[in-house]
Amino acid sequence: MTAKTKKRMGLGLTGLLILATVVTTITLVGMKKPAERKAEVDNRITVSTLEVKNTQIRSEINIIGKTVGKQKIEIFSEVSGVLENTSKEFLEGISYNKNEVLLRINNDENYMSLVSQRSSLLNLITKVIPDLKFDYPTSYENWKNYLENFEIEKTTKALPKAANNQEKYYIAGQGIYQTYYNIKSLETRQAKFTIRAPFSGVVSQSMIKPGTLVRSGQKLGEFFNPGIYDLEVEINRTEIDFIKINDKVELTDATTQKIWTGKVTRISDIIDSQTQTVKIFITVIGNGLREGLYLNGNIKTSVQSNAFSLPRKLILNNSEVFVVENGKINRKKVNIIQTREEYCIVSGLEDGTLISKKTKGIHEDMQVKF
Repeated sequence: MTAKTKKRMGLGLTGLLILATVVTTITLVGMKKPAERKAEVDNRITVSTLEVKNTQIRSEINIIGKTVGKQKIEIFSEVSGVLENTSKEFLEGISYNKNEVLLRINNDENYMSLVSQRSSLLNLITKVIPDLKFDYPTSYENWKNYLENFEIEKTTKALPKAANNQEKYYIAGQGIYQTYYNIKSLETRQAKFTIRAPFSGVVSQSMIKPGTLVRSGQKLGEFFNPGIYDLEVEINRTEIDFIKINDKVELTDATTQKIWTGKVTRISDIIDSQTQTVKIFITVIGNGLREGLYLNGNIKTSVQSNAFSLPRKLILNNSEVFVVENGKINRKKVNIIQTREEYCIVSGLEDGTLISKKTKGIHEDMQVKF
């Protein structure tokens, strides 16, 4: 083999080697997997939401109080004398109807003075009748009829009116007016010896017995109506504006579970400086009630329109909430109508507004998903 031939063969082998290398490289490149693209990471926080659905809300205020007789009086004597027996003994628990005699004090002395004064008046009028017939003929018949119908044992009727000043002065000069008004004073005093029930009720305290000497100004007992009571309740001043006269109240005896319906009848204008509370009074009527009974209840306050109830923990700075709008957190002002232990009644949010249930770890303009 000539040198020239060897040279050609060497060049051919070199070419084949280069070609093989190129082919191998292309093949390996073709077999290599394309670089994987990294997936995008969503770092948005997921929040739960509460959708606003405005409606009419009648909230309730929890209360507790003690019953006190609404019609309850202390009985005092305005006159002196010995207490007499009556058809019923004045003792605790005894019932009386309206106008029935509770107590009667001996009035013999006053009655005799009264009869004596009536007799004096009768005598005075009898003496002036002849003069009236001649000097005041127009009034004579009136005085004559009065005299004929005068009864010492009965309540003294009003005197005839004088026809003129001259007649009036004449009658006064005879002591008739003075005696008449002495009689009326004694008649008023006479009525005070008998004490009657001002309403149907029960004796709650008795401090006197028949035969005892009663002195003027002495307390004799207490009397009350067992069918009607007041419940005195203290309300936080922040809630008092939601309570109105005639608001209904459901009242319960925690021991017996009996239920009564009461009504707000009075609201005090004074705030207790120490407790920051206001007193209200609830009138309750019904069977089974007793003086001093503790009752629990709920005051159904006036209806709030376009209002929404939400947990207190969602309120920010006493007037804001976090809402989700277009995937972002925003703040919204709310009007707090009423605050209870666990929830608030608010207004100022449109229906469909989404309130974030999450309040920590988020801020305004923060992107979120829900």
